[in-house]
Amino acid sequence: MIFEASQRTPQVELTPTSCLIRGECYPENISEWSDPILKALEECLGNDEGAYVVDIELYYFNSSSAKFLFDFFEFLEESAEGGKSITVNWRYRAEDDTMQEAGEDFEEDVSACSYNMVMVEQA
Repeated sequence: MIFEASQRTPQVELTPTSCLIRGECYPENISEWSDPILKALEECLGNDEGAYVVDIELYYFNSSSAKFLFDFFEFLEESAEGGKSITVNWRYRAEDDTMQEAGEDFEEDVSACSYNMVMVEQA
């Protein structure tokens, strides 16, 4: 399932084995945007395809999007605690201290998932 990027929302690709979130995230109505994504994620994690990999590369997100990310990570954590093997890769640009710090903050809330901070070069 693919949710195309817009001016205010990131691209989200969900498959039975992976999730990619890339772009900026500041939708006008966070629940209108995030509810279908969380529902699709729940369906993807409900399969028995084995390990699940999440790649997140955000360039900006606002406070309501931070709440979505907390819910997103909480759902991943609960799935991992239930036995699902989940790896999260938080990707940030080398010069983007804000996104690096955000990734480190989210990492503190995750223990059952494997969590990697990944510095990427700007293309």
